Amino acid sequence: MLCTVYNDGSHYIAYQINNNKLHLKKDFVRKSDLTPMDKAFDELYFLALKGGLNLKEQKAFVRQGIADSFGDAGEILDNWLEEKFEIKLKNISLRKKRFKRKAFLNNWNYFVTFTYDDDKQTEDSFKVKLRKCLSNLSSRRGWKIMGVWEYGAKEQRLHFHALLYVPEGQLIGTIEKKQEYSKKKHKMITRHENDFFLKFGRNDFQPLNKNSLAKGHTLDYILKYITKTNERIVYSRGIPSEFIDDIFEEDVVTEMEDFVLKYILFDDVYDGENRRVLKSVSLDKFCDFENDEVSLE
Repeated sequence: MLCTVYNDGSHYIAYQINNNKLHLKKDFVRKSDLTPMDKAFDELYFLALKGGLNLKEQKAFVRQGIADSFGDAGEILDNWLEEKFEIKLKNISLRKKRFKRKAFLNNWNYFVTFTYDDDKQTEDSFKVKLRKCLSNLSSRRGWKIMGVWEYGAKEQRLHFHALLYVPEGQLIGTIEKKQEYSKKKHKMITRHENDFFLKFGRNDFQPLNKNSLAKGHTLDYILKYITKTNERIVYSRGIPSEFIDDIFEEDVVTEMEDFVLKYILFDDVYDGENRRVLKSVSLDKFCDFENDEVSLE
């Protein structure tokens, strides 16, 4: 049967395609359709996240701001706010799920951090030039990038954290291992510095593989910025979260119910490049139903 296949970090999982829904797209609300009250909610919600408020404090902060600007409608306002927060939390959950599926389905060999240095760039030039540089490396050398911008908690210094895949022979610059004392962690740390990117500031190219991705805290480190600051993911082209393939009875270990019937597949059905090992089925065409991330282009 024709199925959608994804990787949850441990196994490939498939579920049957409903042909009637295959090409349906979500009906998104355009910014031009938002009311002044909707826009005020988004602004207040972002400020609450940036301020590090917990959920209860966020609701109180946003409610006070809406009431001050539009009046306090009592229970009507409370119900409206609950619905808005429910939508926000659901969207964050879906974005985190898509991010994880992209991370586990694709290969990555570095976890990179680029840190803005005001002796070399302005904050605006750092963001624009680094993004342009990574976009060029993606189109010309086949690099794949998926990450988020972040401001440091203490100094509010701009960073970019990302998963990075560099094809063999396509690395630019030279990576040198350096040890230095971290005032934040109060211990010696190892950093892998790429001399090509020193024009932007500090950088760290930590080696990465699928085992370290699944067992370590790399994903959680990036995902917390989606939750805390509502940052949108920056990604290069060609990073699918799932693909379509014919699944056969001998591919399936067992079934499970997860809203729909799903099939856990044997580990040796696909290789590390998501190519079928046991059956000669083409996996050249990937389907990616991403709509809420920001492209490098």
